[in-house]
Amino acid sequence: MFKYFTQIVFASKKLMLISLAAALGIGAAIHFMADNHPPIYLTVLIALLAWVIIWILLIFLVASSLKKDEPLEEIMAEKGYCDEWLQKHSEIYPTPDREQKLRRVSVLSYLNRYQEARALLESIPTAGMSDDRTYEYNIAWLDMLFTTGHYDEAIQKLESCRGFMDIYANANPLRGVAYGLNGAVIRAVAGDFEDSEHFLNAARNGASLSKTMSPVLLNISKTMQLYALGFTDRAEAQEEETYQGILKDDKLTKQWQRDHFLELLGKAQNLTPEKRREAQA
Repeated sequence: MFKYFTQIVFASKKLMLISLAAALGIGAAIHFMADNHPPIYLTVLIALLAWVIIWILLIFLVASSLKKDEPLEEIMAEKGYCDEWLQKHSEIYPTPDREQKLRRVSVLSYLNRYQEARALLESIPTAGMSDDRTYEYNIAWLDMLFTTGHYDEAIQKLESCRGFMDIYANANPLRGVAYGLNGAVIRAVAGDFEDSEHFLNAARNGASLSKTMSPVLLNISKTMQLYALGFTDRAEAQEEETYQGILKDDKLTKQWQRDHFLELLGKAQNLTPEKRREAQA
């Protein structure tokens, strides 16, 4: 549910640093391997040329990837998260890598196809994962368990991964927004208002670092928190405020985004203690 912040928040910055490091490595290698070391300025020029070539290749790869995903974007724009999207995704990515598996899990989770989503997550090897990938993997689990109504297991999963996730989110507050949003509603379901507020405040702080991030998910998370804790009057007022915010938010440029968030908001009342039901495996 709250994975929208985890995929590309720092992608451009990381690509720039990685490509620059590669270019400098190429320049240094040429400089020291040459029989007569060329002047430093020439080495720098070679490194800059290498950097330009690397960026051209990266742009080409990104453009190819976007073109490949065009049918998925068209389906999403017309119908949102749906079975048709999953079918087309399987056609485009018959042997999905980790990133595509996580992307598929988010749609399966939203459609409440728990067994398929869980099996896909369990098929992802975790050995040797970087911190970034470990974070995304844990977010996928928390999101899947909560979205499909496996609240008890979501609470347990949060506890088991919290040591790593707290440290990572503190070091990367903008990427940590997704963790804060998930943690806020999971801890609210557990009945812990203070801890839920801790997560929500961390998410707000992270979101404040972005000038383009919509407040919609923060407000949906707050609505869910209040309903889950049984603060019905406050929850209803927050729900109305969030509803109006979704309709007026100019950061939501596509209709399917508004429809998707309105549908998420509509599920918030089901988290009240008297309505909440633990899903059966």
